Amino acid sequence: MDSAKRIAVIGAGGKTTTLSKLAGLHRAERVLLTTTTHIFPFSPPVCDRLCIAPTAEEIMQALAYPGVVCAGVPSKNGKLTGLSEEILQAASQSADWIFYEADGAKCLPLKLHLDTEPVILPGTAHCFIVAGLSAWGKPICEVIHRYQLREDWSQNPGRLVDGTVIADCVRDAVQACELPCANLTVLLNQVDAAAGKIEEIAAMARELESEGFVCKTCSLREDSDLAEILSLEGIS
Repeated sequence: MDSAKRIAVIGAGGKTTTLSKLAGLHRAERVLLTTTTHIFPFSPPVCDRLCIAPTAEEIMQALAYPGVVCAGVPSKNGKLTGLSEEILQAASQSADWIFYEADGAKCLPLKLHLDTEPVILPGTAHCFIVAGLSAWGKPICEVIHRYQLREDWSQNPGRLVDGTVIADCVRDAVQACELPCANLTVLLNQVDAAAGKIEEIAAMARELESEGFVCKTCSLREDSDLAEILSLEGIS
């Protein structure tokens, strides 16, 4: 019987940081960091052990004691792609947590999703949706991955990002991941990069919360209260 709780991270503007911080908060347990798309391998101090194309026995051995294991299959440009279902099942028998990135954003702070994204694993207990506030005030065409998927944005690529645009990117991620609101946390990250827009950001967060989303405004690289921001209390 699987024991690992599967936690997805999607969106843009802080997915790698979110995964790193989640791993740090739980490193006294047995943690697997992986992907269903592509990631660069994590290294120390985030990752204690790296498993490249592991066998079922190798992944179970790596996860047999506390710490953070990063695992995946070699892909292009030095990245890792996802593990097979067989290896994931083996990992689930040994790990306490599987934290995984489920989409890509080309290092931009916001994104829209294709019909094939994100790639959410069966049995995923919770999903963090990240949106980068550093996009605020910049042209859509410069800061939103696949902005052309929205016809009105494609026709006006120079439109400047505001709270309405960011909220629409969040809603797109919610719809794409197909998980209930109760299983989602929205992270409005990089608030330090939009310091002059605090009131507008707060209004956007209230609007999203009124739609049933847990919404947290943060700067994941700097915030000291990560245990509260990234809380998984009650996840089963």
